[in-house]
Amino acid sequence: MGWPNLHAITDALATRLLFDNRRATGLEFRRNGQTQTVKARGEVILCAGVFGSPHLLKLSGIGPAEELSRQGIPVIADLPQVGENLQDHIDFVMNYRTSSTESVGYGLRGGWHLLSEAIKWWRTGEGLCATPAAEAGGFLKSHPDIDVPDLQFHFTAGLVDDHSRKLHWGYGYSAHVCVLRPHSRGSVTLRSAQATDAPRIDPRYLSDERDAQKLRRGVEMLQMIMRASPFDAYDKGEIHGHDRMQGGELMDAIRNRADTIYHPVGTCRMGRDADAVVDPMLRLRNIENIRIVDASVMPTLIGGNTNAPTVMMAEKIAGEMKYHL
Repeated sequence: MGWPNLHAITDALATRLLFDNRRATGLEFRRNGQTQTVKARGEVILCAGVFGSPHLLKLSGIGPAEELSRQGIPVIADLPQVGENLQDHIDFVMNYRTSSTESVGYGLRGGWHLLSEAIKWWRTGEGLCATPAAEAGGFLKSHPDIDVPDLQFHFTAGLVDDHSRKLHWGYGYSAHVCVLRPHSRGSVTLRSAQATDAPRIDPRYLSDERDAQKLRRGVEMLQMIMRASPFDAYDKGEIHGHDRMQGGELMDAIRNRADTIYHPVGTCRMGRDADAVVDPMLRLRNIENIRIVDASVMPTLIGGNTNAPTVMMAEKIAGEMKYHL
């Protein structure tokens, strides 16, 4: 990249953080079948994400002492909240078939249309391939008495069934609703003491009944929106019949099909209390010379997308570190 202060190491797996007593000094990682280490001249910054940061901390001896001991990992600092407090925006999708060819379609005609649109985008930067996918959205209140919106809606110009892992022949569009401020809390725990074994991720979606009822209300509102007359010319039926479901049948569908919209936070919670994992300047509690800078430090989930706030946190901490150089 031509930056003298940046050296990026690719195709590597971080295996554990290195400490001298309770001071972070560097990182151990595996690359090309060999174990290597890198030592820090300044602060160590951990930004492995909501799942990776607590996983690496635990592999390094930072986390709930009982869990670490079960895996035979020496405890450097007993921080019970590492890996706890997992929150995410849970999302429910309704997919509609359409005879219109304006959306993304799968099949011979859809493939040819997508190819022509790709060429158009390459030449002009316009057309179907310039879409941000979520073409429209909105924020609504599940009940008029609450202060701020607690539901978010998205409209997508294509069928999105099971995160697009399940494809359907033909054209369609989808509508999504998610709960913005969930009460349910999940966890990230160790599967083993090996970095190559992915952690156990249990989001515990809808474990708090308040989230289930709020999402059902959101789906009912979405059903009404999608029945509006401007959709009459396009709507050829929801592929799973969700648009006609009510009561217990609808709640069963929500519990069976609702899933992440990719906004997990909270597993290395920031705070001033004794149980917080990091302090307000994102310094790891009870350990020197290390900060965590990613969405895992958010104590609660924000009412929107998480990318921009995470960038903001990184900018703020970079400024703080630069100030103290």
